Amino acid sequence: MKVAIYTEDTYAPSFIRKLIHRLEKEYIINKIEFVRIHTPGYIEKCHNVGNKVKTVVKDTDRIIILIDKEDLNYDENKEIWRHLKNLKDEDKKKIFVISTQPEIEEWICRSKNFSFDETGMNKEDKPSKILERKENYKKKTLPKYADEIDIGKLLETSESFREFVKALSPKNYF
Repeated sequence: MKVAIYTEDTYAPSFIRKLIHRLEKEYIINKIEFVRIHTPGYIEKCHNVGNKVKTVVKDTDRIIILIDKEDLNYDENKEIWRHLKNLKDEDKKKIFVISTQPEIEEWICRSKNFSFDETGMNKEDKPSKILERKENYKKKTLPKYADEIDIGKLLETSESFREFVKALSPKNYF
């Protein structure tokens, strides 16, 4: 399957690539082919997502837009889809918008049984802050955590992770 993945974070692409390779090795998903050497690619909270998606939509089977929710009031579907409204219906079906609650470090914290504020309202109890306190986490170390993710636990406890795996899976697999 040919996939393009867009993230809003500098270090998330390496983390996502490593995590996808683990999912492939553990036979949870089939082999993924990235449509460009630069994907996963960087977006800025969806503001330039329309132009990026339009450049790859014809060459892909799936496009995943992975963003941090960070705030319960942020409607990622509304904010992102308004930039994609001019796409053909068949192209829109290829796009999956996935928001981690409140940020990608959610997956690490859930894997390690670390409690965090899922609303994103308490900035000191966001997953990244919890990891900073417990493990001296720095954003640039995000990719190394792909090896520590508990995939089974995340499939049970994280809606965003299940959506991510579903987006990488053949139709009706999950």
